[in-house]
Amino acid sequence: MSLVKLTYSEYTNEPRYWEISDASFSKINLIVGKNSSGKSRLMSVINSFARILRGQQMAFESCRFIAIIILNNREFRYEIDFKAGSVTKETLNIDGIEKLTRDENGAGKIHYEKENIFLDFKLPSNAIAAVNRKDEIQHPFLIELHQWASSVVLYLFGSDFGRSHVMELTDAQAFFNNQNLPTFDDPNDLVKVYTSAYTRFGEAFDKSIITDMNRLGYSLAEVGADNLQTMMNFPIAALGIFVVESDLGFKNAQMQLSQGMFRALALVIHLNVCAFSRNKQLIIVDDIGEGLDYERATAVINLLIRKAKENDMQLIMTSNDRFVMNEVPLEYWSVLKRKGKIVKMFTPLNSKKQFEEFKYLGLNNFDFFASDFFETEVSNA
Repeated sequence: MSLVKLTYSEYTNEPRYWEISDASFSKINLIVGKNSSGKSRLMSVINSFARILRGQQMAFESCRFIAIIILNNREFRYEIDFKAGSVTKETLNIDGIEKLTRDENGAGKIHYEKENIFLDFKLPSNAIAAVNRKDEIQHPFLIELHQWASSVVLYLFGSDFGRSHVMELTDAQAFFNNQNLPTFDDPNDLVKVYTSAYTRFGEAFDKSIITDMNRLGYSLAEVGADNLQTMMNFPIAALGIFVVESDLGFKNAQMQLSQGMFRALALVIHLNVCAFSRNKQLIIVDDIGEGLDYERATAVINLLIRKAKENDMQLIMTSNDRFVMNEVPLEYWSVLKRKGKIVKMFTPLNSKKQFEEFKYLGLNNFDFFASDFFETEVSNA
């Protein structure tokens, strides 16, 4: 499953208009661009689009999403338009064949797979058909869309990453008494993410975390969760993450780790949850390497690429760090260039000539990012 292309625009014909046109993606992507070029905004747009299809987000004033996604070797083209909180257009085509369409009044038609016919429907104007018409028998294509959307996760590498979030022991006891403990993937609740995954996957999960942290240059002997009051002066009995570094030999609680080490640990835990549970197919990491030195930043990127390839996950990263750019091969690059209110993305697929020509100049990757290779195309946008 892969996101292939995304076009997004908002507030058409208004001063605050903004657009990214035909952003295309491969399996491994590093999105680079100068400050204010739209990197983080694009990540937020992708995440918002997935939330729409999961039924978790609706409050849009005026915008349009057009996405092409490959699901089970078929091309899904989904478009949805919003205006003043209502859906004004929604369509779904699979391999060029219409499956769903609706108008601004909520009236539309949808294909019933079992009978091989189209039937009319009518929804409230603010309801999303792709969410409200899911049916495993009659509309399995909407189930496929929902499964893809549920497989998308956004990690803000430069954020707190749940470092200050702990779980009171009374809450932890109730949590673990759940006989059907689910696997959590909340990027802001590392304690619950780790403990639920460890309960499900056991020692193999810890060993994989330790191995990956060692690859990043952090020599760990142990990782786990324990009462913070046994490790430090903490005001309440609460469960927190700890690590034991090989050369220290004692438990260090999550809030005692350096910012860089905690971010690396949090990302490694999340990546292993994705790998062990097999329920994530698109991993988005914004500001990768933020707060890490050169060696660790490049090691994190190499680990991400390795994990994505080993587990057949699509990976989208962003960065404007020159050391990061010089480490990641140009074949994974996407360069964002903004001209006024329009952002264009240049990749080895849609700008093959420019990427090929640069290889013969003998310059580093950052020079390619800073160059004017794409300025003509942007000016003509």
